[in-house]
Amino acid sequence: MTSCEFQAVVLAAGRGTRLPEVLGDAPKCLLPVGPFPLIWYPLNMLSRHNFTEVIVVVLEQHKVDVQQALERTSLKVKIEYATIPNDSDFGTADSLRYIYDKIKSDFLVVSCDIVSNVSLYPLINKFRADDAALALLLFKSGFESDVVIPGPKSKHKPERDMIGIHPSTQRLAFVFAASDCEETLNLQRYLLKNRGQLDVYGRLTDGHVYVLKKWVIDYLHRKENISTFKGEFLPHIIKKQHYRRTPKSMPDTTSDLNVATKQDDNILHYAPHTLMDQKVTQASLFNQSLSHVPYHGDIIRCFAVQAPPDSIGVRVNNTLSFLAINRKLATIWTDLCDDAHPLIAPGAVVKSTQTKDIIVADNAKLSEKTSLNSSVFGSNSIVNPKNIVTNSIIMSNAIVEEGCNINNCIIGHRAHVKSGSVLTNCLIGPNYVVEEQTKSQSLHLSNDDQYMEIDIQ
Repeated sequence: MTSCEFQAVVLAAGRGTRLPEVLGDAPKCLLPVGPFPLIWYPLNMLSRHNFTEVIVVVLEQHKVDVQQALERTSLKVKIEYATIPNDSDFGTADSLRYIYDKIKSDFLVVSCDIVSNVSLYPLINKFRADDAALALLLFKSGFESDVVIPGPKSKHKPERDMIGIHPSTQRLAFVFAASDCEETLNLQRYLLKNRGQLDVYGRLTDGHVYVLKKWVIDYLHRKENISTFKGEFLPHIIKKQHYRRTPKSMPDTTSDLNVATKQDDNILHYAPHTLMDQKVTQASLFNQSLSHVPYHGDIIRCFAVQAPPDSIGVRVNNTLSFLAINRKLATIWTDLCDDAHPLIAPGAVVKSTQTKDIIVADNAKLSEKTSLNSSVFGSNSIVNPKNIVTNSIIMSNAIVEEGCNINNCIIGHRAHVKSGSVLTNCLIGPNYVVEEQTKSQSLHLSNDDQYMEIDIQ
């Protein structure tokens, strides 16, 4: 049972700065993805893996909204909410440091924006088998490569990581943003010494699913200068794999309970490696290299596990991935969820008899005399009669009045499309009011001038 051995933490306090076109003042974790809020998907994934309790980290001002949204779903996990002060400027590492007292064992950290059907057991088993400090999950990138955002034409530059992995062991050599890399990739010699082949990937996505030793958060708790987990702490601990403990300079400072007794910023004072650990390693039949030295003497070990190529793994962290997952969700739903979770929520009211491949969230009201095709309708959205909606996302609390034709659009949270409007390839921001009889194509309209762009046809 993974829930007895590991705690689970879902980080949901992000402000969604890369989703301004669709987010507005709503929390990122409540973005509608099909019939459920975004945060439901990682929680459901943990539930499938027998986790019965999860710590969810949210901003204090969003706790009630998140709690109410999840109570309306059929999740079978007990949630403990850990709230971050509203005025804080916390990164992900800061958030983990803030809940330090709640972590009592080895633990999983999962971002609130992951949508996946992958099994976590290969990742957890790798972590166990190699007594890792950290193990992370990688997905094949490109899920959104064939999707174009409505609105004015713009070229999307995908964010990519450069990831180095020793294929024989799955040891992580490095992870850094491709944008930080110049035309030539320079590798330090120690990354290859005694470790054989090194594969470098530029088209794998860090799923932001991590398994960590308890001592790692003990160390992070002391490193107050580190704010982000992915950008700062992950490269930091990967580099620390090559540190060595010598008998003269680093005596065994761990107690019988494997807890660092010397409060020091040196990471090796936190990583348990008692005399007994050394004897077990030396006596082990396990052999990872031609040198017949298990792990090359590395006390700190980080690993990467690649999800199967046919698995689904999407991080909904920008407008393009948000659009892509909603567009494709109907075709992959049976791979993500079982029959207990229908694409049309039981609390939705669908009176239209002309529907095809629609997804409808709780309390949405779709009237008669409407033609609705290949579209997603968020919670509490309202579509009045005599409308045609095709290949679009109508987000939560949005209203579409009578006689509209909406094709290939995103209609934002609490937006209002008045009667007689014809919108094609448009991105309508949160709370925006589209006036009656508007005829628009390839527009991005928002109440924030910063995001208002008009392409004259």
